[in-house]
Amino acid sequence: MHSGGARRSKSSDKPAAESAYRRALELDPDYADAFINLGALLCEAERCGEAVELYDEAIRRFPDHALLYFNRAIALEDQGRMSDALASYETCLRLDPGLADAHFNAARLYEQRGDGKRALRHLSAYRRLRG
Repeated sequence: MHSGGARRSKSSDKPAAESAYRRALELDPDYADAFINLGALLCEAERCGEAVELYDEAIRRFPDHALLYFNRAIALEDQGRMSDALASYETCLRLDPGLADAHFNAARLYEQRGDGKRALRHLSAYRRLRG
């Protein structure tokens, strides 16, 4: 007995999702969320270099969009580019100091660098925001 529709595997959904986000950007290049979601999808597929390029393009369009800098920082971390990631987290936090996860990630990177003072400042902000 047939139980309804066939289920797609996650691996087949990702190319379709990527195609849909790219099409959405063709139709509306001012759709910031499509950049964010497509970049995250690319990173999940271990294509973080492409994601960084995409985020750079999006940042040129939306220079004040904090989440673009946040997601860019994550992609940069995945590439092992910690200094660039920290700079991106700091820009994110200048634009939106209320992004707790950006404070947490910046604290972690500052701690790895041995900069306890900056790490503590960001960790304190994270705790305050998570209240």
